Amino acid sequence: MRLINGVIYSVLLVLFLCWVRTGKKTEVSGLEQYIRKHGVILVWLFVINTISFGMTFRQEEGVIYIQKSGYGGEETQTDFVLTLPEEERQVSLTVRPRTLTEEECRKKWQEAFQYLEEHIPGENESLLLVTKPLDFSIDHETYPFDVEVQPEDIVLMDSEGNLKNERKELLAAGYGEAELEQGIATSVTVILWYGTACEKKVYALRLFPKTQNEQEEQFTRAEAYLREQEQNALYDEGFTVDSQVDKVGIRRIGQSGVTPLGVLVMGGLFIGLLLLREQEAAKNEEKQRRECLLQCYPWFVNELVLLLGAGMQVKNIFGVLLMEYGQEQTESGRSRRTKGQRNYREPLMQELRVAVRSMKLGMSEEQAYYQLGRRLRLPCYTKLMLLLEQNVRKGAKGLTIALEQEELAALEERKNLAKRYGEEAGTKLLGPMLLLLLVVMSMILIPAFLSFSV
Repeated sequence: MRLINGVIYSVLLVLFLCWVRTGKKTEVSGLEQYIRKHGVILVWLFVINTISFGMTFRQEEGVIYIQKSGYGGEETQTDFVLTLPEEERQVSLTVRPRTLTEEECRKKWQEAFQYLEEHIPGENESLLLVTKPLDFSIDHETYPFDVEVQPEDIVLMDSEGNLKNERKELLAAGYGEAELEQGIATSVTVILWYGTACEKKVYALRLFPKTQNEQEEQFTRAEAYLREQEQNALYDEGFTVDSQVDKVGIRRIGQSGVTPLGVLVMGGLFIGLLLLREQEAAKNEEKQRRECLLQCYPWFVNELVLLLGAGMQVKNIFGVLLMEYGQEQTESGRSRRTKGQRNYREPLMQELRVAVRSMKLGMSEEQAYYQLGRRLRLPCYTKLMLLLEQNVRKGAKGLTIALEQEELAALEERKNLAKRYGEEAGTKLLGPMLLLLLVVMSMILIPAFLSFSV
């Protein structure tokens, strides 16, 4: 190939010299005029031949370079064609993202903690003057770590960096006014996880009450005034308060005919009804989830059989199903006909997302399938996940046959499920039918009784 490129270079060089010479002549021949007219084409031929010449060096090196995803990236599929004089074969290779070495991991940990030290204060001036939420977010493309936050005192702060520093809350938690003025000394531990390895660091904080605007400060002073008046009259029969303090009007809520015991009883009944409602809603939600999973099971087994027959691995099948589901959701969201319809695949897709995320974070396939079967909590899915676990341990021999048998059983179960839904629908219609019967009987009997009375 280099020889061909060299010949083309020689021809182009001759044509280029002719083109330069024609630029200095006033009278040119037909060939020279043609070369002058198509100078741009000569330039493009030169560029294309140069690219081709450079590719010959890369091809003759015998090396194919595969670009991997960066730290924390996604797995990619790369297809190859293996050739022999007698046969060609196409194979697919799963290319995992780049993984940090121990030395790189330690270096990234140091850089990540430096990044956090700069960003944790958020809108606060420093960690020694904290009145607003802290920021524990991290750039996952640069630092592929999972961040875990462990506050020293969950009464003061949660694991997301949100503070519970309302003055009322702090006073109710037992902190005094003097301590609030000086700031509450506490700490937070930040743990950076990379797979099973981790590194942690403790940051000292001094937390102050949340800054209040002018209205909040006025309400706080008025409330403090009420408490002060009550405290001063601890040994008296009663006490009085002003109707206005610091421009804040104070009025007493009038007593009604409802007794405290009645309010307590009604409140207890109301709370009991709410608890029953929540329990019933949870049962209905679980029932709907089970029904959706049962409806989705034949489709899921069928997809596994088809894609396994095409040569795809099970963990990659999960990713393909999630990608297709996302595309279907996007298309259905744009269609008015599907608006408001319940998607029966959503519960299964949620659990598949958890399984795929777990495998990306380092969990073994066998453990991921086991956990998926436990979360789905249905015998059919437990059996299917057991088959997939055996596939990981013993190989794919016989898996397709077992899945095909499971598919037939799933289709039969789907028929039985459809029959049951039909029977339930008939039972639900029994109530309205009886009501209509009573209405019709009333329309007949009432006029009859009226005619007898006359």
